[in-house]
Amino acid sequence: MNSRADARHRDDRQDGRKEMDLRLSVVTPVYEPDEMEFRLCISSMYAQTFKNWQWILVDDGSPTDQHFDVLKEISEDPRLTVIFTPVNSGIAKATNRAIESASGEFICFLDQDDMLQVNALEEVEKVIQGFRDVDVIYTDEDKIDSHNQFFSPFSKPTWSPERFRHQNYLNHLTVIRKEVIERVGGLRTEFDGSQDYDLLLRATEVARRIVHIPEVLYHWRAGVGSVASSTSAKPQANTAAVAAVQEHLEREGISGTAVGVLEDDFFHIAVSRGQAYVPSVSIIIPTRGSIKEIGGLRSCLVENCIESLLCLTDYPDMEIIVVVDSDSSKESWEYLKLVNDHRLSIVEFTGDFNFSKKINLGALRSSKEIILPLNDDVQVIDPSWLLDLVAFFEEDDVGAVAPILLLESGHIQSAGHVFGNGGVSNAYFGAPADHRGAYGVLSFPSERSGLSFAAIALRRQQFLDLGGLSEDFPAAFNDVDFCTKLLVSGYRLICTGKRSLHHFESLTRDPTVTPAEMSRLHSLWGRYLVTPDPFLR
Repeated sequence: MNSRADARHRDDRQDGRKEMDLRLSVVTPVYEPDEMEFRLCISSMYAQTFKNWQWILVDDGSPTDQHFDVLKEISEDPRLTVIFTPVNSGIAKATNRAIESASGEFICFLDQDDMLQVNALEEVEKVIQGFRDVDVIYTDEDKIDSHNQFFSPFSKPTWSPERFRHQNYLNHLTVIRKEVIERVGGLRTEFDGSQDYDLLLRATEVARRIVHIPEVLYHWRAGVGSVASSTSAKPQANTAAVAAVQEHLEREGISGTAVGVLEDDFFHIAVSRGQAYVPSVSIIIPTRGSIKEIGGLRSCLVENCIESLLCLTDYPDMEIIVVVDSDSSKESWEYLKLVNDHRLSIVEFTGDFNFSKKINLGALRSSKEIILPLNDDVQVIDPSWLLDLVAFFEEDDVGAVAPILLLESGHIQSAGHVFGNGGVSNAYFGAPADHRGAYGVLSFPSERSGLSFAAIALRRQQFLDLGGLSEDFPAAFNDVDFCTKLLVSGYRLICTGKRSLHHFESLTRDPTVTPAEMSRLHSLWGRYLVTPDPFLR
């Protein structure tokens, strides 16, 4: 597992070592706070079960002193530092002032009207004691309404860098090693409004380890005019977020352009990746030449698939390898032999049905850098689908990429795999095509625990180095097995969020899973199947 990623199982905790003496510094910029909300924030700090904290509050030139009495009430606590600035300098400068005065090794960020769960700092301390190389920690969060009721809990994914480029899902509570903040230059005033997003982008770029605590430990105030209540409340924050992501792409050497997208009060970043990396691609289609009904018409599936590839795919360097059963229908054989396109080649397959064997045979016959297993019951919707997939391989730690697949009805067939309850299922199966998913996860590219081999892009050499698909899974779970191999080897699996292919699921074979396949899957990867999915919770 990549050391920067959150480990799925904490078996690499540094147990057995003496616990370090740890002090946590909490920083809070203050400007004209509502007294009741400010008192609740203070109460949440004093209720912390972890007591060795320092709290630095920087009053950033508030025009009135109505909250000074509140500060005086707690001013004698030696753990508390209050700094007054004569003029308002903005949230980035005020926060930097607080960080400069911090004596703790780690900085915890708390807004003046928000609240911490009583065990928030204790849970942070446990992570730091367990992972001495951790540089960034974040927790789940919810919101507080005007009646001080908690709502809208956000169960965040494990460290998901692709998602983070499109959405600041880390947000609250975040904790960063002070040395890392200093190394990346602190908060920047030109990003006020999204100064935290900009800082976190820079911090996560250099962090050795990023750990997610899957527990709601922060309560975010959803007041009138706040981003918590409306993502369109502060347009300047959205503009700053786009600029922060654009600079991040440039620092990381990723060709692409960041733009802001605001739809129905939901804001996220869209990254239009460039075409700096356009590798050659071998599309591998296993088929037995089935004839089925699509859209009310009798169709040869592989013919429908190939025609959509040749007519609709806009890509400069691809080949199509069709691995066809020797006893396939006469109609399919006649069609394949008549296709007059130099990009198409036919590989005959004999023996009992084994999807894995067919894909492996096609991969061995392929000659391109990227292989793309594709079911014969798939149809292209978007001409740029292939460019959209391969662009992600510009990053070395990407192991596989797949789009969102749509059923004939237009509903979602698969948005990647989701683990849990002892099994694997297709994420958001049956949801409307325009469904955003929880907290917008289907609106942009993001990491997954697994991807369907009905349409998936892979590096050919890496596929071969990992032994290809296990032929012990002739029909089901071969994709789950291979994707998990990639995941535990430290590679990311990306679902693009694009609805670019139809998948007429299970038109080609009996979808029944055999007990032997299920048993083998559990013997290999059962420990991952019984825990909540790290990316789609």
